[in-house]
Amino acid sequence: MTDGSGGGTWIDEARGPTNTGPGPQHNHFYGAPEPSRPKVARSRVALEQRRLLQGRFVPPPGFGEAQSRLAQPGTTVLLAGPPGSGRRAAAVMLLHAVEGPTASFVELSFSPKEEDGAPPEADDRLLLDLSGIPEEDYPAAQRQLYGYWGRVEQAGARMVAVLPSAGQESLLPELRQLVAEIGRPRELAVLRRHLDGRRVRIGPDDLRADELASPLRRFAMRDVQRFADLVARAQQAAPAAPAAEWIRQALGALSDRAGEVAQRVSALDSGPQRALLLSAAMLEGAPADAVFHHADRLLGLVPHTPDEKPLLERADLAERLKALPSLEVDTRGRIRFAALAYDAAVRTHFWTYLPGLREGFGRWVEDAVRAPHPTLGAQARRLLVERFTEQSLRAADWRSLLRLAGEWAADPRREVEALAVLRLSLDHDRYGAAFRSRIYEWATNPAPPALAKVLARACGEVMARTHPDQALVRLHHLARRAGRSGAVAQEVRETLYELVRQDRRLYLKLLIRFGDGMAALRADTADIRLFQDLVGEPPPTRWVPDEALAVTWAKVLTVARREQWSEGVQRWLTVARTDPQTGERLLDVLIAAAGAQPERFTGLYLTAHEWVADGPRDGRSARAEVASRFWQKIDIAQGIEPGDPAEALRSEERTG
Repeated sequence: MTDGSGGGTWIDEARGPTNTGPGPQHNHFYGAPEPSRPKVARSRVALEQRRLLQGRFVPPPGFGEAQSRLAQPGTTVLLAGPPGSGRRAAAVMLLHAVEGPTASFVELSFSPKEEDGAPPEADDRLLLDLSGIPEEDYPAAQRQLYGYWGRVEQAGARMVAVLPSAGQESLLPELRQLVAEIGRPRELAVLRRHLDGRRVRIGPDDLRADELASPLRRFAMRDVQRFADLVARAQQAAPAAPAAEWIRQALGALSDRAGEVAQRVSALDSGPQRALLLSAAMLEGAPADAVFHHADRLLGLVPHTPDEKPLLERADLAERLKALPSLEVDTRGRIRFAALAYDAAVRTHFWTYLPGLREGFGRWVEDAVRAPHPTLGAQARRLLVERFTEQSLRAADWRSLLRLAGEWAADPRREVEALAVLRLSLDHDRYGAAFRSRIYEWATNPAPPALAKVLARACGEVMARTHPDQALVRLHHLARRAGRSGAVAQEVRETLYELVRQDRRLYLKLLIRFGDGMAALRADTADIRLFQDLVGEPPPTRWVPDEALAVTWAKVLTVARREQWSEGVQRWLTVARTDPQTGERLLDVLIAAAGAQPERFTGLYLTAHEWVADGPRDGRSARAEVASRFWQKIDIAQGIEPGDPAEALRSEERTG
């Protein structure tokens, strides 16, 4: 994760606003690879990311005191510190240090929806990041924090909450005893860790140079990570250059671009020149003809003074490039900026100093996605959307992103673009909660298949990394409404099952939700079906307590008709035939679920009988043997003297 105060993205993902100290804010954005479905367990990915952060973390002053307090089970620590001190990273490392082999790392969030909450367990390590919360929401967040404190203490869990930089001043008196303060870690040590992690070797003299020492003291910890990223990029571009040159370029990219870009833009006295500059910044790395084409399209969507000259008298592409010496065309015919991170500074300038044109910029992005130039491929369009999303979030225009995400997600052709918006927005410190809330609204209402597919991927690939409980709730709602047939319905279900099969706590929570959906004798057929699918293939191992399975099965047997649950019982009978050890346990769970209700036992008996009769003739004897053992268990549970299994087997064979 980022180690800036309140950073919300995982480490090495260069996303979100970069505050470089005094003066204007600069945003530096670097494209991420095409999103794809995860192939490894979410919990393992999260653990590997925490270990990566651990290798680049320098404990700040006060960290040891906070660590000693958190060693006691049932403890809550409220982490405070100056802006830029890396409070979030410190909170993650505090919890990581006390993780045990069965510990569950859970990120909470301020949310008015009680459904998103989950009672903590003894092994839970809970993170609540309030560093980016709006001031008007802080009183309500404190009340929620107070409730978490009591539940954490009762369960014997551990929680660290990151306070806003000025959050101590208005903190509830009863919570002040929980505060632990940290200071700034040694900036040079943090930078060295980040450079080593990127395999950038720079001598100590270069790192202690005067031109680096002063800005380094002003950097927030997240800026140190950005700076290391830029040094690594400068090294990659010119590996033979001296280290001092890499540092110079990186410092320039972080601190000098705003004034330089402002001068460059003010020197451009025509709309076409400025449109070309913005188009190049938004499409940096795309083919030159696509950049020029969409620059002209931009002129048709934003107010400007039209060029009245005939086409043959207007400047050609070569002349237009000469007017922008910062731009160049590489050997592959793609537009590039000569200076490091110049494209990000240009984007930031246009969004910052031309606020009246932001709506037009948005229409231009929509136009480029809907009707792209033939050479503007899918990856370039995704980068365009990511860059637009970054600037819109920085400008607090998150509502337009919600609209775009919804429209694109409902269009099967715009899945990549919709996911690009959601991936960045869900990870945003301040507005991520708004996007999680909207996804909840979408998930709890009927959704077209394309939207359901995008939402499932956003939950499984993005939200599950930091807010797994909320991802579970939304995926459950989507699965209820997706139906049983179709590729999208299957993907939604598999995303839900994949999430809970990686985490025992989430698995048990989903079982509870299944039971709640069938409460009060209201047979929710979707939950009945989803439960049987979850526990059917593959069947649950000892990892899932038998008691929890029996409680949910009891709900099914109570509220559902036999034809609704017979398939699930027959799946377990099949397991008992192929894996006797596991099967015996599952049959015992069914017996426990039936309780002392004769009608339930009758239904189980008839279901087993049908399973034998419907089996292939050459396998019927093996099935009859399993059914015979099951019937014995039923008889014993009812206090009836069990019959002769061999006779039952012969009887079944005769019926065949």
